[in-house]
Amino acid sequence: MPANLKLRPRMQRLLSPAILQAEIIGIIAWLGVLLIDPLMKFGLDKLMVTLGLLVVCQLHRTVTHFYLWRLLGVAYMVLLAVGFAYVLHTNFELQVFALPLALTLVLSSAVLFITPQDFLICAALVWWVMWPNIQIGIYADVEVYLFIFCLSSVSIGFILNFSYLKNLRSVLLVESEFRELAHTDHLTSLLNRRAFMESFAKLIAAGHTGYFMMLDIDSFKLKNDQFGHDVGDRILCAMAACLKSTRGSHSFGRIGGEEFGVLLVCDDPHTATDYALRLLHAIRCSVAPPHDYTCSAGMTRFTAGAELSAVLKCADRNLYESKRNGKDCVHLDGKPVRPRLPAAVE
Repeated sequence: MPANLKLRPRMQRLLSPAILQAEIIGIIAWLGVLLIDPLMKFGLDKLMVTLGLLVVCQLHRTVTHFYLWRLLGVAYMVLLAVGFAYVLHTNFELQVFALPLALTLVLSSAVLFITPQDFLICAALVWWVMWPNIQIGIYADVEVYLFIFCLSSVSIGFILNFSYLKNLRSVLLVESEFRELAHTDHLTSLLNRRAFMESFAKLIAAGHTGYFMMLDIDSFKLKNDQFGHDVGDRILCAMAACLKSTRGSHSFGRIGGEEFGVLLVCDDPHTATDYALRLLHAIRCSVAPPHDYTCSAGMTRFTAGAELSAVLKCADRNLYESKRNGKDCVHLDGKPVRPRLPAAVE
């Protein structure tokens, strides 16, 4: 997935509180204008604008769909501009404030959008709504300054929006890289022990049940001593590739030097043992002789609310049984796992 797409949810979560606060300030300003309106007429039209602002603000706070969230931001600013434009239209003496109000709306919206395109669309719509209320006559012979103000507000707002979004993305990309480094084993690109155990704990806390399998590469130190650490690294990477290619697991990681962990979310012991046997077979065939290798595994069931340390100890005992009984096998509940025999044909 491209980096920008991965950052979208994070940027949305970061910007949402500030955008909500800005929208609340806009609603307070709108209500303030209504209260000091000389005509003091709160008709159906003003009521509709007020309700519209409140509804859009509430939806903008709760919606999670990225494109709808962006659309609501533009809708809020346009609705606010329409409300102010209506007040100016019905109060001729207030139209002198149309130009500074349009400038304020455009510039203040620069930090409320997650893409420069949204800001440009919003700025164009705000100027389109506010322009009829600007008294062109009082700017006779200097109308060019109106266009300069208009273009300047959009240009400055665009630069502000583009710059802060660019800086925000850069910070989040660096944060994302550090987060990945903190949770990933550098050699195999699998989850490291910390990240895997956090995933395991969350799985148990969420009420899931399943099976945990602990694997250990057989005679790994001997392979390192005999062939060198480069071959040892190759074996570790081949092991990681087997974990990635064998379907059926929930998550997996490197939890020690040559130890790996696998989580299976299922209640059927046959499904879990079939996965274990398929994985061990893939491991045997993953590297050609003389660097071929095998793994021993210990498997145990976990339930909702289980104590993580107890699950790990149980899997470790089963792993020891596999090592003690010839290696290259998997034990569950102290017993070796055997391939299931095909059903008899009647």
